[in-house]
Amino acid sequence: MLECTGITKRFGGIVALGGVDFTVREGQIVGLVGPNGSGKTTLLSCIAGSLAVTSGSVTFAGSDITRSKPHTRAHAGISRTFQIPRPLNSFSVAENVAIAAMFGSEALSKPLAMERAATVLDRVGISKHQSSQVSALTLHERKFLEIARALALDPKLILLDEVLGGLNPSEAAEGMELISSLRSDGISVVYIEHNVKAVSALADYMYVLNRGQNLAEGTPQEVLSNGLVIEAYLGGGAHA
Repeated sequence: MLECTGITKRFGGIVALGGVDFTVREGQIVGLVGPNGSGKTTLLSCIAGSLAVTSGSVTFAGSDITRSKPHTRAHAGISRTFQIPRPLNSFSVAENVAIAAMFGSEALSKPLAMERAATVLDRVGISKHQSSQVSALTLHERKFLEIARALALDPKLILLDEVLGGLNPSEAAEGMELISSLRSDGISVVYIEHNVKAVSALADYMYVLNRGQNLAEGTPQEVLSNGLVIEAYLGGGAHA
């Protein structure tokens, strides 16, 4: 479904990503982990199109999208969340989701987008807040709104960037159950999380980045037992 080959991203003289390879197969939940500053969010931004790669290629559903604009990738079926929720504070919860729906794989009218918003908000469990202003939401609810906005695009692939960060254990468990259930909707998932063990509970396959390069990949069991991964996390192998 997604094939990233040799992804390099430079910011001036700083190499944020140095030839990263990354693959997602249809129906997979793929964990993307690594110490702070390892390039995880940068890679997601290169996949979503908000950052242009310096070199390398991105292929999605058989098409080369390396130079495609973010909205083109959204129409093709790629959506994402952000570490820090970015809602439109002057709009209601339902309107936030409906606006996202208008930019998805189908060109929806406002009435149809509002219908989709209601469905998606129910899917993530915050439908009671449809008419609320975003400012009334807790962090937990804002995080789930972020997932709802990504789902509103009717994606084939959703990129989740530490979407459960800051939640208490029961809220995080609810979020993990939701993420796991996305497979039943035919959605593939890339899940970034700093906590390797949290990702391993969800992922079919995992990639580990360190200092902008591939460090390890494999099943969760293989990654958790990899000495290089243990050293990167416990031995100060990356800089923030």
